[in-house]
Amino acid sequence: MKVGVAGCTGYTGFELLKLLEEHPDVTVTALTARNPSVIKSDPRFFFLYGDDCDAKINTLEDVNFSTCDLVFFATPHGVCMKHAKNLLNQGITVIDLSADFRLRDQDLFERWYGIRHIASDLLDRAIYGLPELNRVDLCGAKLVAMPGCYPTSIITGVLPLIEERCLIKTLIADCKSGVSGAGRSANNSTAYGEVAENFRAYGVNGHRHLPEIKQEISQIIRRYEETELHGNVDIQFIPHLLPMFRGLYSSLYVETKENLSYGEISELYRRRYGTEYFVHVLPTGMLPETRFVQASNHLHLYINKLAESKYVNILVAEDNLLKGAAGQAVQVMNLIFGIAETVGLK
Repeated sequence: MKVGVAGCTGYTGFELLKLLEEHPDVTVTALTARNPSVIKSDPRFFFLYGDDCDAKINTLEDVNFSTCDLVFFATPHGVCMKHAKNLLNQGITVIDLSADFRLRDQDLFERWYGIRHIASDLLDRAIYGLPELNRVDLCGAKLVAMPGCYPTSIITGVLPLIEERCLIKTLIADCKSGVSGAGRSANNSTAYGEVAENFRAYGVNGHRHLPEIKQEISQIIRRYEETELHGNVDIQFIPHLLPMFRGLYSSLYVETKENLSYGEISELYRRRYGTEYFVHVLPTGMLPETRFVQASNHLHLYINKLAESKYVNILVAEDNLLKGAAGQAVQVMNLIFGIAETVGLK
C-alpha cells in the first residue's frame, strides 16, 4: 500500500510514521509538515534521509496524495475536514486522528470545538475506529474517525458490561494521562517546570472527550438494549495530568443493573476479550501499570469488585500515543485492507 501522513512532526504523527516505516506492507510516499525544512534538520527523522526525502515532504497545500491508497491525518482539529471530501472522491481512504468526524452531531461538534464544521455531510459516513467495537464495519471502510485516548480506555473498559445487558446506571471515569496528550505545541501549562513533581485535574467543567464518550456508550446501549434507558445513564468524567510524558490510566467505577459477583464479572470480561490480541484482562492481584504497556498497542484491564459496594471498579492502562492514537490507527488500517491486525504492531 502507498500511504501518506498529514502532520508527521507532532507526537502522534511521529509515532505513526515510525510504525509505518517498519510495516512490511506499506510504503510511505507523502508526508506533510508546516515547515518541511525542519524535518531535514531534525535527528528524530534520520530514518527518512535519502534521495527521495525532498519529494516525500511538503506542506499540506503543496503535497500530492493522488498516488496514495490511504492518507492519515495527524493534524489539529479542523484540518482533515477541509481535505477529506477531495481525497474520498479520488478513491483514497482517510483515517483521521483528530476529532473532525468523531461527533455525529454538527452542532455538538461546533459547540465543543469552537469551529464551524465544513464537511458535515460526511459525518454519517465516518466509522468510529475502535476495532474491538466496530471490527466488521471497519473492514473496507473509506472514512474512519479514530477515538480519543480517554474514550478508548473508557469504552473498552465498560463494553462487556453493556453487551451482556448489565446496563450501567452510573459511570464515573477518573482518568490520568501523560503530558504528551496535550500535543507538541508550546504551552505554559505543559512546560516541564509546571508538570514536574505536580499532579492536577483539568477540564473539570467539561472535557472535549466527554460528548464522544456519551455518544458512543449510548450508541452501544441502543445496539444491545430494547429500552431507552440509555438516556438515564449518568456519566462523570474528570481527566488529570500526570507528571510523565506518555501513558494513560483510567479508574472506572460502574454501577451495574444487577449485583453481579466478582467471578461472574471476571468470566464475562475474559470471554469477551479472550480472542483479542491487544486487550488483556489481567489475573487476580496483577494490577495494570503504565510502564507495562508503554510503547505498545496493548491495553491492560483489571476487574475489581469493591467490597460491600454496588460499584464495580475497572482499571485500564494504555499508551496514549499508541493504543490511544497511532498504534490503533495502524490496527484499523490493517483491518481496512484485509491484513492481520497485528502486522506492524508486534
